[in-house]
Amino acid sequence: MSKLLFCCAMLVPCFFAGVRDLSIGTDVMTYGYWTFNFAKSASLLSFLNAYSSISAFGFNLFSWLIARTGSFELYLALIQGLTVLPICLYAKRRYPRSSWVAVAAYMLLLFPVSLNAMKQMIAVALCVPAFKYFDEKQPVAFCLTVAASAFLFHQTAVVALLYWPASKAIESIGESRAFFGRVQSLALIMIAILIALFVFVFGERLISVFSFLKDSYSYQLNASGTRLNYSAVVLLLGSMIIYQTNKLSLINEGKDRRDVCVFALFSIIGAALIQLNLIANSLMRFSYYALSFYPLFASGLANKTSRKKSYSTVFLLLLLIAYFVQTTVINGGNQVYPYTSTLLGIR
Repeated sequence: MSKLLFCCAMLVPCFFAGVRDLSIGTDVMTYGYWTFNFAKSASLLSFLNAYSSISAFGFNLFSWLIARTGSFELYLALIQGLTVLPICLYAKRRYPRSSWVAVAAYMLLLFPVSLNAMKQMIAVALCVPAFKYFDEKQPVAFCLTVAASAFLFHQTAVVALLYWPASKAIESIGESRAFFGRVQSLALIMIAILIALFVFVFGERLISVFSFLKDSYSYQLNASGTRLNYSAVVLLLGSMIIYQTNKLSLINEGKDRRDVCVFALFSIIGAALIQLNLIANSLMRFSYYALSFYPLFASGLANKTSRKKSYSTVFLLLLLIAYFVQTTVINGGNQVYPYTSTLLGIR
């Protein structure tokens, strides 16, 4: 019954992603619709050759295969499936009793993004379950999974290679064997601050260095940055409060609970990286590789029944609801609201 209900839950975002109008999600008309139409009428080799500089090989092959069905709705639904299933299935495997919290967090934080940044969100979703290789101490398998995601779906997935050293550094906080000893926590904070300052000071130069790799990187070079994202600031502060409130109990409850600390800190870093849009528009997309751990953070927090953690879980979900309303409903982020579907008669 649990598995059946979980499958039904996964069908909901896939269904509404599939039957949406072309105007729901900026990238649907930017590349989704034209990619599918060209793939429907072209041979495999000619399509792969024509789109090799536009999309990664895996996404192009997937597009051509689904185009054989002639259903654009199925195409959009399956793209959503490749995004929601890896993250939520991994959350269900780790936290079967509280996986509903992970699904709720996904719908509030990542679902609107997945309706827009489709190719990248597939790569993001595939990198999250690679974290299991960290638990199993299989660095080669981890690197191969991330490399495959980068090659098949989106080049930016290479940043997920940072999961491994970041996780090791976070897990060693408070241990005598830590690289920086007892000041490991302070050292990591200082390193994070220095890296953030470096990125914000030299961000434009970094973009120019990599602009030759892809046309979209060249676009970023000329795209102006936006103002400070105040919604992300609130998300960041709220997440930090939740983490600080539960930090000691999480660290002292064993390996499984220490993983929640890793997921929490990744989520906090992701909230901070949203401000990359100050450098150039859309650079905040790199933050998705850290924000994708919010479902695991929320689900892990709710996994153990205690009044303190129950209150924290409720506060986290309310925080994500407020962020969703402000960024998606009020500010129109990713151009997914108001949701319309001609097939469903929603206008």
